[in-house]
Amino acid sequence: MKKRIAVIADDLTGANDTGVQFAKQGLSTIVAMDAGQVSALGEYDVVVIDTDSRAAAPAEAMRKTAEAARAVKTGRFQLIYKKVDSTLRGNLGFEIEAIMAEFGTEFALVAPAFPKNGRTTIGGYHLLKGVPVEATEIARDPKCPVHESYIPQLLAEQLAFKTGLVGIKPMTAGQDAVAAEIRKLLADGVRVIVADTWLDEQFTMLAAAAYEVSENILWVGSAGLAEVLPELLGLTAQQPGIVAGDPVLTVAGSVSAVTRRQVERLAAQPGVWLVKTDSSRLLPADGRDEYIRHCQDQVKTALKQGYDVVITSGYDDDVVKATKEQGAALGLTPTETSDTVAARLGLIVAGLIHDKVPLGGLVLTGGDTAVNISRTVGAAGLKVISEIAVGIPLGLLQGGLCHAMPVVTKAGAFGNEDALCLAVQALRSYRR
Repeated sequence: MKKRIAVIADDLTGANDTGVQFAKQGLSTIVAMDAGQVSALGEYDVVVIDTDSRAAAPAEAMRKTAEAARAVKTGRFQLIYKKVDSTLRGNLGFEIEAIMAEFGTEFALVAPAFPKNGRTTIGGYHLLKGVPVEATEIARDPKCPVHESYIPQLLAEQLAFKTGLVGIKPMTAGQDAVAAEIRKLLADGVRVIVADTWLDEQFTMLAAAAYEVSENILWVGSAGLAEVLPELLGLTAQQPGIVAGDPVLTVAGSVSAVTRRQVERLAAQPGVWLVKTDSSRLLPADGRDEYIRHCQDQVKTALKQGYDVVITSGYDDDVVKATKEQGAALGLTPTETSDTVAARLGLIVAGLIHDKVPLGGLVLTGGDTAVNISRTVGAAGLKVISEIAVGIPLGLLQGGLCHAMPVVTKAGAFGNEDALCLAVQALRSYRR
């Protein structure tokens, strides 16, 4: 029987950037927007489920993850991968526990590092470009702040299972030493094993050592670990096709400093039109629809003239502040405010599709933005095709108003300054 793998992710951009690690090796890969769609998605080699649970309360995150795990159990998947954020945001331990409880896996191997993009784990501490994650802007994330860099401690606060660490010494000694350390930890009652990883080539050795000990593993990581698993686990590849279109719309819903620099770089390119929305005006009911139509008209005019368009929310500090204040005045939590703005951006895009505005592709940055726009246009999933830069996938929306439309998704605080430029160029370079 051909092996198939299911990936359970907690947000859409993360689901996509992990899915692409399998797709670029020729495996047919699709991202499902919710667990209920899994049975209707056919016999893909890889199915990625987005639980949209990163910012959820722990109990809700566990419920959504357990629901996804149960859907996977009925779908004839032999392998399970839990995708976690490479900066540790979200309900990591709670979701790991929910999956292990459903499957009864012998142990979970946790390696969230992504060295290609500056995420490393050394001595159990998770670093972002050499800085402990709790000392970076991730600690001030408006929805999922991270205040603990030591991964075993972070997980111990969320898990009922005993945690342990494969540290620097066995990782530098090689596969036999890592396998021996894993056996020692298991004998001591450990069921969740964190591994130091600071070099890309260590993932292959680490995964091979774990697989030597047991085949009953919950693999837990970001895109880095996912990239090495197809060959190790014997997944069979078949090459998918590619389609795409013409003018490209970039929707930047993230307020991170990384995204701002990427937007500035993109907006400076010839043939790119920048539309800044005042996200505080997207929130209140009075005048909201009129403002959405105003934004749609600006984007529509530029697209019809052949421009690539980038539309932003909360781009300037004063707008971010005003949006937070407006949300609080309406009784919204920061998470609800962010979700509402993302949903309004989705309405702008849906309006363009309804009006049959020429649009050959979408670039969506920010997980909330990606999932809300995908849902607003009725997409059931995303077929992952290729990778245009490290951890930044290109795929095709499946179902809804934008069926087969090419889309690039990127997490907010992710990528080099030219990431959005590369995304637009990649979409522009394809032909139907």
